[in-house]
Amino acid sequence: MATPSAPVSSPPHSTPLATPPAASSKVEIIQPYEMFANRRNEPRFECNDRGCLLFLNSQQTIHCTILDQSASGAQVLFDSIGEIPSEVWLIDLDAHVVRRGRSVWTMAHKMGLKFDFIEKLTPGKMSSPKVPRAVYDAWQTLNQPPPPKDEDTFFLD
Repeated sequence: MATPSAPVSSPPHSTPLATPPAASSKVEIIQPYEMFANRRNEPRFECNDRGCLLFLNSQQTIHCTILDQSASGAQVLFDSIGEIPSEVWLIDLDAHVVRRGRSVWTMAHKMGLKFDFIEKLTPGKMSSPKVPRAVYDAWQTLNQPPPPKDEDTFFLD
């Protein structure tokens, strides 16, 4: 007959294979896509402003449409874009505002921007030293009214 065996114990220097989670550990709650699609800190307001993206490192300007914006970010629509630098300036031609930021997401013809600097510009008045001269000059150039068209119309009485 077999004698009952004693339970096997761990050596005193071993550690348990799994430790139970601490009471303060974070738990990620997975929600449907509609619930987390908009993770913005503040509401954005729809607009249809004329804009221009300016990349200072390459002096490249890309005309765009500002679809929605807030104080901390915007969504822009453009025809095409190449490599995006770490610093992007968005010039809002309708609101006369320049914003410095970075791209947080991109798609084929859209981009989301997060801003860290905003300044309203006034025509005829110099901007603060925080706005690079190239940004101010681009804003002035882009903000010019289109030249008058030559009239090729003849009126016959």
